[in-house]
Amino acid sequence: HCYVDVTFSGLGAVLTFFLDIMPLHLPINITFTGCTFRGGAALQFFGGAEAAESSGVLIRVGQTVMRSSVVAFMRALPQHSDIAVTEVDAVQSSEAHLPDTVNNLCSVLLLHDVVLSASSLLVSNVKAHALRYGGFGLYSIGTLTLVGGSSLYARYCSFDGYMHLFYMNTLSASDRSVFALLNNTMASGKSLLYQHHGVSVSDHSVLRVVGNRGVVACAIYAYDFWSVQRSSWLDWRDNDEGMGAMFYFFSLDASIRIGGSSVLTLTG
Repeated sequence: HCYVDVTFSGLGAVLTFFLDIMPLHLPINITFTGCTFRGGAALQFFGGAEAAESSGVLIRVGQTVMRSSVVAFMRALPQHSDIAVTEVDAVQSSEAHLPDTVNNLCSVLLLHDVVLSASSLLVSNVKAHALRYGGFGLYSIGTLTLVGGSSLYARYCSFDGYMHLFYMNTLSASDRSVFALLNNTMASGKSLLYQHHGVSVSDHSVLRVVGNRGVVACAIYAYDFWSVQRSSWLDWRDNDEGMGAMFYFFSLDASIRIGGSSVLTLTG
């Protein structure tokens, strides 16, 4: 599947790929280059109840213009998926509406109970401006699960007019997996990373928040506990949150628990 310089327009114009019913014994390649999504149009990819075996799934969304639109990934994506969303120019003046989601969205990227298994997701060089304050630039609903050496990198992105750069309900990273926010900027807002229902990093995994900057109330808004266990690493370095706090813990239950030969690096 290859789309070049195609325009998708209009509320309800949702292009959907059901990855779990594709012939995964063959390599799958889905590419969007130079395309435009506007007026509420959306692009979404569905996985299955669990990460299926595959010979490799390559997804590229690049050099893309988005106007009040969203790219969404749902459920457990096939193993050995290699996904990149790069060079996106996004302006959002209204919410996008997706079937099967509770929320109307003012976000560039939506992850809904996503599982990455031996897979990677890169979000890079996204430039996004929201004309209505209150949205989340990158939005993870439910649990974001990284296993089997998987990685999620968001880097070199800039957001203006959003409440949170990355809003996530729950994160579970295990078995040498990596979650990273690197060198992103936010013109103003509440937080760089908002966490609602807990973070678990374990079994030689890494959570990195490095080199980000923004005029925000706090860099990390922690609504619940963070657990870093079994030789894992929480790496927080060289971030600039302006006059805001580095961490804001909403309640006494919100804390960082480091154990099992794990490491916390905290500078800047």
